Amino acid sequence: MNLIQKYKIPTPKEKRIKINETLGFDIFPCVLKIDLPIHKSEVGGVITNILNNDELNKAKDIILDNLKKHNIEVNENTNFLIQEEVKGIELIIGGKFNEIFEEVLIFGKGGILVEIEKDITYIDTNANEEEIIKAIKKTKISKIFPEFRGKKYNLKAVIDVIKNLQLMFNNEEITEFDINPLIVNEKGAYAVDIRIKEGKKNKKIFYPKTHSIFQNENIAIFGATDKKEKVGYAIAKNSLNSSANIYFVNPHLNTLFNKKVHHSIDELPHIDTSVIAIPTQFVLETVEKMAKKGCKNFVIISAGFKEAGNIEGEKKLKELALKYELNIVGPNCLGIYNGDKNLNLTFAKSSVFKGDIGIISQSGAVLTAIMDKAAAYKIGFSHIISMGNMADFNFANAINELNNQKSCKTISIYAEGIQYGKEFLKAIRNSKKEIFVFKAGKSEAAKKAAFSHTGNLAGNFEMFKILSENAGAIFKDSVESLIFSPKFSAKEIIIVTNAGGPGTILTDLVSQKAKIKKLDSKTFEKLNKVLPPTWSHNNPIDIIGDATSKRYKDTLEIVKDLADLIFIIITPQFMTDALSVVKILDSDKYIPILLGNESFTEAIEYLQKENKLFFTSLEEAVKIL
Repeated sequence: MNLIQKYKIPTPKEKRIKINETLGFDIFPCVLKIDLPIHKSEVGGVITNILNNDELNKAKDIILDNLKKHNIEVNENTNFLIQEEVKGIELIIGGKFNEIFEEVLIFGKGGILVEIEKDITYIDTNANEEEIIKAIKKTKISKIFPEFRGKKYNLKAVIDVIKNLQLMFNNEEITEFDINPLIVNEKGAYAVDIRIKEGKKNKKIFYPKTHSIFQNENIAIFGATDKKEKVGYAIAKNSLNSSANIYFVNPHLNTLFNKKVHHSIDELPHIDTSVIAIPTQFVLETVEKMAKKGCKNFVIISAGFKEAGNIEGEKKLKELALKYELNIVGPNCLGIYNGDKNLNLTFAKSSVFKGDIGIISQSGAVLTAIMDKAAAYKIGFSHIISMGNMADFNFANAINELNNQKSCKTISIYAEGIQYGKEFLKAIRNSKKEIFVFKAGKSEAAKKAAFSHTGNLAGNFEMFKILSENAGAIFKDSVESLIFSPKFSAKEIIIVTNAGGPGTILTDLVSQKAKIKKLDSKTFEKLNKVLPPTWSHNNPIDIIGDATSKRYKDTLEIVKDLADLIFIIITPQFMTDALSVVKILDSDKYIPILLGNESFTEAIEYLQKENKLFFTSLEEAVKIL
């Protein structure tokens, strides 16, 4: 209770009395509860709506009998707590120290069914008021604010309690606390039942970076080789088109791609970036030697560390990073790409086009798939960071890094598990650029898979999602969205179709992510002039199965400026010339969906040749939203 008073958490008027004393109180109705660290309502340890002192002492006997039935012992030092009964809505505010996000608050609908209803949200203890309100609005119980069924509920008082609890949790040695219920009414919010668990919090120390991982003028590639099946060959080949100075290192090779190959570290000039693709047992020695020569950036492709049980190896990499103030990306990663220098230091097979998306991926395999999909549609990247095991360089470092890169306009993240949750949220909060996130590891099985793959705990998905969204991230439900969403920031959608059924299905799918544009009367009048009388007179705009390319064109001319994105569904009707339809789609906001196979061969070949985005299923198409 001292902490509750210290941090000015409002409580009802109350009185503590020893268990063997006669009970008395002067405010009614009141509540009597046993003062023990138990869930009182579950064992009959609390009685409400007591109207006088006679009832109060009868309630005492009932509670003692209930405790006896549950084998809960009391003694002469045990207290009863008598409280003024506060009427209102029951909320819960708890706090739990999480190994990833550290101090996290839980807010939602309170009462005895809280675990069943699970109408809760999460709030970071560093969240500001705007973020707190955003979190509260994620709950169903938030609908009571500011008024519900003629009664007012004081949202400001709840926010003030949350702010004070943030301070308490951050400042005190507390690992868990629980206020259930927190009663809110028109006058304020009052902590009625409070449990606090004290203990030491095991916090990780975060070290910010002092220089950029993308300061890449002189690059040494250790493990460059002429063996095509080796990653060192692919990295060496991919690096050749850069404006940076590239130095190959291999003690058993003299030339590679008509370039000299250096045999040792001593032969190298000043290097700012080292890419290491050599056997695991030589990695630490190489890093330290290069660090002593002044190299600050390391991209460790080599596997065989934490994901293979070599935890000590990664610990030593972290120690080297701190000792020499290094950036160490990886180990067990795909590499990095710096579009400003056309520098591809990955072993990915796909071509990389220069663009403005900065992508961060924890999985190299997922990253290659993203890069392959992007290459197919000529979608470009400003920067790519394959995180691997994150022995040193982590998600917070990567977000901060990309925020400092002018050519990067949006940031996309594929994450499995993170390490420094507080700093991750801070980086999102401070980001000047939109951040899109796809998070793997939602299920228990997937969490285990993520651990075996990267050596990082996936954590609680809902907590990760809600905290990240509150901080400002935009969550996506497909990996492909990480490259399509930055390109198509669509809030309102129009659907043009030559078949009603697919239009209806797509409407359902789109409605989960964006708004279906409502057409006005003037648009109806214009469409009536170019469409058959039986057209749908709605969005989706069903232009009927006998639609020609001219009907598509006339329709699009009318609606092209009314929405951010227009899906064009084409189904294989006898009179539909799909090739002529796709040839009129001359805007990036037009997204064709060809629902068929043999009938669309020519149309698909044309779209592929022109590098235009298209889809062959409704479910795939909505992934761009």
